[in-house]
Amino acid sequence: MRHILALVRQRHWLVSVYYVLTMPFSIMAILDSRHIHPAYKITRWKKLRLGMQFFLNGTRIQTGTTYKTHLVMALKLFETPPEIAGDVIECGTWKGGSAANLSLACRMVGRKLKIFDSFEGLPPGDPLDREAKWYKRGDYAGSFEEVRANITKYGAPECCEFVRGWFNETLPQLDAPVVLAFIDVDLEASLDSCVRHIYAHLTPRGYIFIDEAIITDYCALFYSERWWRENFNRTPPGLIGAGVGLALGEFYIGPRAEIDDHPMQHSNAGAYMRKDMSGYWSYYPLAPSDVTARAK
Repeated sequence: MRHILALVRQRHWLVSVYYVLTMPFSIMAILDSRHIHPAYKITRWKKLRLGMQFFLNGTRIQTGTTYKTHLVMALKLFETPPEIAGDVIECGTWKGGSAANLSLACRMVGRKLKIFDSFEGLPPGDPLDREAKWYKRGDYAGSFEEVRANITKYGAPECCEFVRGWFNETLPQLDAPVVLAFIDVDLEASLDSCVRHIYAHLTPRGYIFIDEAIITDYCALFYSERWWRENFNRTPPGLIGAGVGLALGEFYIGPRAEIDDHPMQHSNAGAYMRKDMSGYWSYYPLAPSDVTARAK
């Protein structure tokens, strides 16, 4: 009960009441899928129990993401056949809240969770990074000992491998396939490093989830024809949830600058791409010269 009361104190009371009352329905709705692989033997009771653990961990461990986003990632792991080899990656763990939940899902499907973090908070901002002005070095720091203790107490530490350091130094060492990556890194420079080094190892139907879904400039990386052409010689994949987050029962109308004007708005549901997706516009019926001529 004390965890529920802590949730009420953290958020507008209407959001808190809504969260608590709808929790069991949200859990079962998100995990209701005909594509969950039978080898995992995910029963309704296991779904409800996992969802309750996710919810409670969000109150026990300070986290910037909702348990619903964690449930969506768990669902994608349940839908991934066990014969497809690959690890799960988290980039940016803060206090270990999302990692604890992901580790529980990894235990159910027999996969390794690799946790990449400096354990020193955010790095210094790059002058070209538009998001850097909102942060300072050391923000969102969680010590290695604190993160490991949280996962040991509330997660599945036996599934976890910790990779300490800055992303641009550690991620180039990736040498195994990745079925799902969760990137919660705040800065544009960090997002660039993570996607650049993870995508090449992503399985054909592997997923990349991000947290900062409502920042349209940030989401634009997944629609940038130039970025994807220069780095991977492909068209952009697009991003499900871009601008508003995933449709998980959250309330977000936007824009971000006006969120305080709407007490029930809680823009915290993430977004994702899958490697085989496409977010490329190809319909150009008239050449530019024809458009100019017609305008005259």
